Amino acid sequence: MSLRTELSDLVRACFTGIWIESFEHPEALADIRQLCRDESWLLATWDCESGLNTGSGLEASSTSDPVGAVRALASLVQTDHTVLLVLPNFHRFLQSAEV
Repeated sequence: MSLRTELSDLVRACFTGIWIESFEHPEALADIRQLCRDESWLLATWDCESGLNTGSGLEASSTSDPVGAVRALASLVQTDHTVLLVLPNFHRFLQSAEV
């Protein structure tokens, strides 16, 4: 099963957190971007260097706070749209008490 198909199925099943391991991060992110375009879903990404990016100019106030990026999703969510937040290399923050 392809990443796009599996991810689409999991999102439609209302999974709120999905862990994807890949050695090809750019390709995986490209697949996720294409899925979001095909499904008219909003894609947000967060990383330490660039902060929260939705492609619509929204930036997080703190580039080093992954919890802040998750909290910012509330302002992005609309009743009839799906929002995916991709957190590349998030495993580095799993030992944090806040996470």
